[in-house]
Amino acid sequence: MNKDAYFIKKTFQLAKKGEGFTSPNPLVGAIIVKGDRIISQGYHKKAGFPHAEAEAIRTAGENLTGTTLYVNLEPCCHFGKTPPCVDEIIKKGIKRVVVATCDPNPLVRNKSITKLKKANIGVKVGLCEKEAEGLNEIFFKNMREAMPFVAAKTAQSLDGKIAARGGKSKWITNEKSRMFARRLRDKYDCVLVGANTVVKDNPYLNGLKKIPYKVVIDPYLCIPESSHLLKGNLGKLVIFTSFASKKKVNPAPRKTPFFRTRGGVKKIPPAARVFFLKQRNGWFVLREVLKILYQLGIMSVFVEGGSETLGRFFMEKLVDKVYFFISPKIIAGTKALSSVGAEGFSSPNSCPYIEGIKIHRLDEDILISGYPCYKKICLNC
Repeated sequence: MNKDAYFIKKTFQLAKKGEGFTSPNPLVGAIIVKGDRIISQGYHKKAGFPHAEAEAIRTAGENLTGTTLYVNLEPCCHFGKTPPCVDEIIKKGIKRVVVATCDPNPLVRNKSITKLKKANIGVKVGLCEKEAEGLNEIFFKNMREAMPFVAAKTAQSLDGKIAARGGKSKWITNEKSRMFARRLRDKYDCVLVGANTVVKDNPYLNGLKKIPYKVVIDPYLCIPESSHLLKGNLGKLVIFTSFASKKKVNPAPRKTPFFRTRGGVKKIPPAARVFFLKQRNGWFVLREVLKILYQLGIMSVFVEGGSETLGRFFMEKLVDKVYFFISPKIIAGTKALSSVGAEGFSSPNSCPYIEGIKIHRLDEDILISGYPCYKKICLNC
């Protein structure tokens, strides 16, 4: 490994320290090197906090003339919550900048690199580029499509079941897998589930380090008022329900939404956000759900179930990444619930194919992660 690649990979390690807390901003790490010695480093800790380059410059504590700055993403050149980093780089006399990948944001892309070159600063771009884009896969999806990045997770038996025939699901996977899944919640802006998951499991949906947004797909507003999700952090609760449920009950205080549902009258705490959508063929168009979440500033969605919800996301070809936790148990039975439901794909040729697979052991459990490809053609069929 050459020197430039070595230091660029160090920026990846730094950037990951901010994972889950920088949204809607990307993960960025920066290192300043004089000769072969790292004299300063920094990473973007949280949205609104100083950017990695500014943090590294601030903590250097010495003359930066003639130094090299390594950064995993092109420095910014526009004013946001913080001033442009590229101006500070020029001002401090940094001689050379090595950038892993250009910023996909049209406000920045190639503009900072051009500005650095005009200031007679040497610039090298594209080192470890694929890895750098993978590190910020959420941000790149946001910038390119103006849509949230969607990750789907399930915990299943070896034969693909998420509950026994009587409906019991605790616990299929081991504690190590469950802790890993909670850490994954820290990585994404929100956790999304269907109403049946709330009714059956009454989950909290919290991560280990943070409380993400909680999103519930609940066409008939059937989640119990006793649900944990309705007891705290209501400003981070988003419910999608049907127009069929939107029948106000009178008299009712203006700020207290009551709705008549199939189960009678139900009260939703006013701090929660409720969106009414039309059903098509008995379900919502999930792309519409994602568009609303994006408008709320939710840049990434972690879909945890249940079976029908996961299946619908796959059927609409909206899943960008998968996490399948597999326990070496055989549950069996036609009445045992499968991990991915909905109507399913019509043939093996039409279903998504998982690429970039990684396999991770969690004691006796296995985690398989990867990226669905919806255009794959099976040449062996």
